[in-house]
Amino acid sequence: MKNVEKDKNPKYPTIYVVGPTASGKSEFALRLADIFDSVIISADSMQIYRGLDIGTAKVSAEIRRKVKHELIDIVDCDEEFSVARYAELAKEAISRAQSQRKLPIIVGGTGLYFEALLYPMSFAGTDKNSALRESLQEDFSRLGAQAMHDRLRELDPATAERLHPNDEKRVIRAIEINLSTGKTLAENEDKRQDPDVIMVGFDTERAKLYERINDRVEEMFKQGLVREALGVGNFDLQSMQAIGYKEFKDCKYKLENGNYILDSEEEEQIKILIKQHTRNYAKRQLTWFRRYKFVKWFEAGEYDGAIRYVCEELNKVNSK
Repeated sequence: MKNVEKDKNPKYPTIYVVGPTASGKSEFALRLADIFDSVIISADSMQIYRGLDIGTAKVSAEIRRKVKHELIDIVDCDEEFSVARYAELAKEAISRAQSQRKLPIIVGGTGLYFEALLYPMSFAGTDKNSALRESLQEDFSRLGAQAMHDRLRELDPATAERLHPNDEKRVIRAIEINLSTGKTLAENEDKRQDPDVIMVGFDTERAKLYERINDRVEEMFKQGLVREALGVGNFDLQSMQAIGYKEFKDCKYKLENGNYILDSEEEEQIKILIKQHTRNYAKRQLTWFRRYKFVKWFEAGEYDGAIRYVCEELNKVNSK
């Protein structure tokens, strides 16, 4: 850790960087890593996939050689991946960085990934309802995993997102808690933020953010997004349900000398859809992250102020 007052045994709290897509999170994380001896840990549910580089706005391989990045390119496009698995791997990456005396920086825009790290799922602290549980177990056997998972999704969407349909024990327990208390699992949990967590958020006025989003989409097409998306081919995969890929599902194209050729009008329509879907996603991201009252928000591009804030917070942590 450089340029921060510290004792002989400094603490290495986790730094979280959040905000809507195209708000400059990755750039800030790199600038912070240039000051501190850091490991950047991705919290992006699409950057986990190998081969999906352009549409997920991954930092270049050259940058990743200079600054260590974790949880990028860890599964193939045809593999399933869960929030629980992310939390497991991210916690391991954080511990590994701290044991190596490096500052862990979590950066991304997937709200559920941050939720899983900040507030680990707990089924404790709520009275058991044995009769209800037995009834739910019978329903699970009779109706099947997917039907019960769908039921949980209706009652508690956030918990359903974090649980695999086949996780019978936890799905049943989550439904039991909801039906017994009338509250979601999150509402029943005693949430205590780690006092050493430092979270920085970036945002800007809507017009500027939408301009940044539009520019990013245009650049993705110049870099070869059409080839990347159509090259995978199977739009039923979990990985291909993401913005930037799913919009290509029903498009018509010609394959000439290994190149995917779209009609110019259709390509423009796909661009419009991606921009629109990305803008809507940015709104949802902001709604999610605004719930965290401990985020220190900065204007997009205000990196110096955000760096000063992180340094001040680190000094506070290390002066305890």
